[in-house]
Amino acid sequence: MENQSNNISDLVGSDAGIKYEKLTERPVFGAYLGFHHIELWVSNAYQSAMFYSTHLGFKIIAYSGLETGNQAYTAHVLRAGQTTLVVKSPLKPGSSAMTRFIAEHGDGVRDVAFTVEDVAATFQHACNNGAKIVQPPTSLKDDNGEVLIATIEAYGSTVHSFIQRNRYQGVFLPGYSVTEHVLVNDFADQLPHTYIGRVDHVVANQPQGQMNTVVDFYIESLGFRRFWSVDDKLLQTGTSGLHSIVVCDYDERIKIPVNQPSVELKGRSQTQEFIDFHGAGGIQHVAICVENLAKTVIALKQRGCHVLPVPKEYYDGLAPILSEINLDLGISLDTMRELDIVVDYDDQGFILQIFTKPLESRPTLFFEFMQRNNHDGFGAGNFKSLFSAIEAQQKLRGTL
Repeated sequence: MENQSNNISDLVGSDAGIKYEKLTERPVFGAYLGFHHIELWVSNAYQSAMFYSTHLGFKIIAYSGLETGNQAYTAHVLRAGQTTLVVKSPLKPGSSAMTRFIAEHGDGVRDVAFTVEDVAATFQHACNNGAKIVQPPTSLKDDNGEVLIATIEAYGSTVHSFIQRNRYQGVFLPGYSVTEHVLVNDFADQLPHTYIGRVDHVVANQPQGQMNTVVDFYIESLGFRRFWSVDDKLLQTGTSGLHSIVVCDYDERIKIPVNQPSVELKGRSQTQEFIDFHGAGGIQHVAICVENLAKTVIALKQRGCHVLPVPKEYYDGLAPILSEINLDLGISLDTMRELDIVVDYDDQGFILQIFTKPLESRPTLFFEFMQRNNHDGFGAGNFKSLFSAIEAQQKLRGTL
């Protein structure tokens, strides 16, 4: 489907970009089965766990810390739908990988972990193709069985863990208690259900000039391929912009947009703002699929989660386009306006999206919630409206 306008200022909700062909042969080392968990290193795991359970509707399901014999860190595991978060904090003073990460980056995503078919083969392929080792394949056991785990460096201070759990029946991983000492948040349990689903993708922002290097890492070391790309001819507002290449595994279960800021525009984009405050390349946001976005957003707002406000002009421009193409979104324009929901579409289907405001003190981490309807894009047609909304927040922060 062709764009409705060649003028970026007039573009509303029409998907664009380059879609790449699928691989013809499956990588020999085995399949990626999906995202296993997202691990955040934070200064206070207790408060973070209470925040995510109260404001986003995650349930605290497991714990590791002093009470379980762990002298190094405290960790709380949270789950909603098929999405699992882990928040970890160091327990002792002094220099460690965790304390250095928090001092440099603030609270943020350390590990994007994948469930894989064969840890040893996946790890060996990565190492044979340039990946640096953080943890070689290691066996973890408890009464529920055995898990194999290995970890490699990715970019900045971000790592990827490979987890094989076909011989494990436990809730999360060995070493975590799922009964004693698990936090109970009775207040959160009384709030509206957020109906969170699965992780759709995570976005990896990179310094200018590093996007292709990171994309090559995913292709060569992890056996991924290019899935989709778009440049700053479309992804720009006139003030700021970015380039993006999305990579994915063979089965398209894992997708990672890799972004870098544009140098053609004078404004400091959200990608550059992330780099400035995070201090390196890393994970800027986690996108989660839900079945009914309006229902989820209503619950999030009732829970006190702050959603990024969308410029009202967006909906004025959207109304005639939806009428012209006769696209039924299953949601009224008035409801979209009220909930700050945006839409992107092509001739096959559409996605509905919202972003939260940053969830940390630094403007370096937020969540996206999205509803897909036969559409596998990433919201290119929404870029101007969403970036304009983000730029309005950047002006308030003095970072544009």
